[in-house]
Amino acid sequence: MIITGDFSIGSLLDDEKKASLQSFSENLPAKDAPRSKKNIVSRVAYLIGIDAKYFGLEQDGNLNPQFYRSVFEELNADKEARIVRSLCRLRTKIQRNFKAICTEMNSDVKNIDSMPDLIPPDILRSLEDDGVSIVRPRKRPEDYIVDIHNYLLPHVPNCQKFIPSWVKWIYIRNLFFISRGNTIDGNREAAKIYYEYRDLYPYQAYINWQPDERDGNILRDDAKFLPALYERNRDRFYDMSKVTEAGDAAIDDPTEFFEKAQRVIIAIDCENADPCKVIGIMKELSRLNLVGKVAKIILVDDEHTSSQWRALRRNEKLPLEYYMTDRVKDDKSAVDVALTIKFYREITQSKAEGNPIDSAVIISSDCDFWPLIELTPEVRFMVMLEYDNCSQSYYQRLQNNDVPFIYIDEYFSAGNLELKTENVLQEVIREIEEGCLGKINVFSIINRALTKLELRMNDTEAASFYAKYISPMTVTFTKNGSAVLQNKPMLKE
Repeated sequence: MIITGDFSIGSLLDDEKKASLQSFSENLPAKDAPRSKKNIVSRVAYLIGIDAKYFGLEQDGNLNPQFYRSVFEELNADKEARIVRSLCRLRTKIQRNFKAICTEMNSDVKNIDSMPDLIPPDILRSLEDDGVSIVRPRKRPEDYIVDIHNYLLPHVPNCQKFIPSWVKWIYIRNLFFISRGNTIDGNREAAKIYYEYRDLYPYQAYINWQPDERDGNILRDDAKFLPALYERNRDRFYDMSKVTEAGDAAIDDPTEFFEKAQRVIIAIDCENADPCKVIGIMKELSRLNLVGKVAKIILVDDEHTSSQWRALRRNEKLPLEYYMTDRVKDDKSAVDVALTIKFYREITQSKAEGNPIDSAVIISSDCDFWPLIELTPEVRFMVMLEYDNCSQSYYQRLQNNDVPFIYIDEYFSAGNLELKTENVLQEVIREIEEGCLGKINVFSIINRALTKLELRMNDTEAASFYAKYISPMTVTFTKNGSAVLQNKPMLKE
């Protein structure tokens, strides 16, 4: 048979097979990618009504299921979770088969409980067993969609217990509720988008989602789903360490590493590390009383990096050596070379002095420091990096060589507001004190006033004038940020 015109494999497949093919191709992990958990996506997939076969259940269940069967069994034992799942399954089936359901209702005067080819009877039976009687006479499909929205309202919140506290529940909750879903018009608007971009919805499930062809299968794993979910809510998911398997060599607590160490050197690459996150990890090390074993912290900076590094440099309690590199070429930094040289000199010098460095921490997401790790076998290394800024090959190299590493993103997210507040406040105070206020000298102002008015004051008069009138005044800031004088002396008109 010869086929002409536009043609694709997908055009020959029904919706179920297309969803299956899509899930297979988009669930293939990237080469050398860290193994990601599927705990969250398995729970979301159950609740939004993804077919049981994708959990490895049913006779035609996948031999290589996309979701955890144990999660299906856990949630399926809970009445509230079953109700939410059944309602979502029913809503998706109605939307997928909307025209066919309307035809049967109008021509054959059928209801949704008498069209098993379009509405699987097990959905309605499960709802009935759990006390939800949704079938009503003379109901249109659009009426059922509104009813399902209203039924979901009291039951979805009862499923929050299945989502870990470190995931923002409100973002998960919003998946179940279409905007203005309690109205027919609201669902019609959402349905138009669903019908046009149905293949971009996860397993073609009808949920509150903004489709984007760049997403692929958002339920591939937790590392794919949570960043996409947070991005849709104008937020960012930082704690990637919670969505990768323990086998990727990532550790949550640096305590054991420091306990085994005698003398530690910490090397910080200012160009490939976030200052707020580094300050966060330093605070955590101090809280855990681990800083005492740190012989030196080498901080190598570049003129193009953030001024926030000042906050770390001002910490006099840290044995910190700060070095600013110059650029020979505007587009080429020398931070990694300078840091490597300074690091190796410190290792060599400490060994010559009979007080060797036995452990080292590199805070950088740059894989250029791997040769330093590989060529210094006498030193135990730990790497602190950011999940999104590190290549997959570097993760794999660290894992294959049993080099422990920590995602420092979580330390930033835990104290995000505190760190931002502290850094911004320090910069504001510095700018005020070194900038506008640093240029003000009240005695010079008094002398200029005397000269302008052609008056003189002796030292006693000047000291009395300052103490009585100038010293009590203070500077405050208005709502628009302007500086004003307060406690000004009352002047005679």
